[in-house]
Amino acid sequence: MTEKELNYKKLGLKVGLEVHQQLDTEKKLFCNCSTSMKEKDPIKIVMRKMHPVASELGEIDIAAEFEFLRNRNFHYQIFKNETCLVELDDEPPHPMNPEAIQLALQVALLLNCKVPEEIHVMRKTVIDGSNTSGFQRTAIIGTNGYLKYKGKNIPIALVALEEDAAAHVKEESGKVTYRLSRLGIPLVEVTTESLEGHSPKEIQEIAFEVGMICRSIGKVKREIGAIRQDLNVSIRGGNRVEVKGVQELGLLSKVIELEVKRQLSLPKVEKEVRGAQEDGTTKFMRPLPGAKRMYPETDIPPIPLSNDYIQELKKELPEPWTKKFSKFKSKYKLSDELSKTILNSPYLELFERIVAKTHADASTVANTFTSVMKDLEKREKAEINRIREEHYFELFDLIAKKRIMKEAIPVILKYLSERPGETVTGAVKELDISPLTAEELKKIIEEVLQHKGLIFEKAYGIVMSKVRGRIDPQIVMKEVKRMMKL
Repeated sequence: MTEKELNYKKLGLKVGLEVHQQLDTEKKLFCNCSTSMKEKDPIKIVMRKMHPVASELGEIDIAAEFEFLRNRNFHYQIFKNETCLVELDDEPPHPMNPEAIQLALQVALLLNCKVPEEIHVMRKTVIDGSNTSGFQRTAIIGTNGYLKYKGKNIPIALVALEEDAAAHVKEESGKVTYRLSRLGIPLVEVTTESLEGHSPKEIQEIAFEVGMICRSIGKVKREIGAIRQDLNVSIRGGNRVEVKGVQELGLLSKVIELEVKRQLSLPKVEKEVRGAQEDGTTKFMRPLPGAKRMYPETDIPPIPLSNDYIQELKKELPEPWTKKFSKFKSKYKLSDELSKTILNSPYLELFERIVAKTHADASTVANTFTSVMKDLEKREKAEINRIREEHYFELFDLIAKKRIMKEAIPVILKYLSERPGETVTGAVKELDISPLTAEELKKIIEEVLQHKGLIFEKAYGIVMSKVRGRIDPQIVMKEVKRMMKL
């Protein structure tokens, strides 16, 4: 069955979204270790074993007991400047990172949440080895918010600030290896209420909107795994299933669709946690945790949030990317795909400033920063980090004034990556790529056509080799055809 063949409203599909976004702070959430994760080789490895303990009410969580019965050993890689005694659970947590608190509050306010008068850190039992302490520290930053989607409010249950887990490296013969460099990196979690009446595609679009709000604050990590989606999926008459670790947003609708089909094929849906796979299917991980695995963090006192502080944050909130996305499509006439790509580009701010100052064609600027730069770095091995900001402004100013052609962008940027002390004007002169007039083009074509017996493809190729970067290829093609009387 395809998505079109399934009537999700009739099936009573409910999906709860959990979007996790790493923050790009200099230090971790509860210590002064670096969040860069640049170290490759561990300086030491320690081994631990986890076991469950009863809660304050004397109960043991079913998921914790399941993990304990797996009888696995955990090996933790330690990295210089990125791991300390806090990650090893041999030292109490330091005071909560104020920068991370501010960034998480910005997300909460952009999602129209109510913020608490005090932040209370809680412990959430986790004994799959991803946290050396056996729990994850988390704090509610905002509640009862909403996100606009197709003219309606999507209810946001809560926004939390928590420490990211250790990164899974490998597992073999009951030995699980984790990298401790990721443990403790600040992570914002946005959780929606259970959403009804939406198709998998719409749920994916809502997740994209939530992700854009998270990235609106600017200081977020962008590498693979920096943003992850978890799902809670159920259909009428069935139990809730949690699907963890959907890293590719474009896979989210497929994961929901396949999970619905899986649940429809079962006589009884069990309450469980499943892991998302690269093909959109899921696999069993453990039973669904109970609601009693949260308890107070006794090592961190409550953190008060004054009304004056919150009001100042509200005044300085960044423009939501949801508005930028609409502006890029309506004002700049960018496609959906190009709008998404430039929004996720490290050149986003520079793109906006260049378009505003030079009035260059927005699509040309966006394509340069999303496609041309990537191609120069990968294929040409160009050191694009050597290109200075003023180079880009000069380049697009000259293009806007039609003093150079957009086709010359790759060759100019490659030249500047090799000679960063040069100017764009100097590069144009040295490379001899000033725009061609119609008469100059005609003369070049006439010279090429003096060689008798040339077919169009050959003639066009020779002409392009002489004029590349100086004129639109479409103009060249039309003129060659005209002069060859084709």
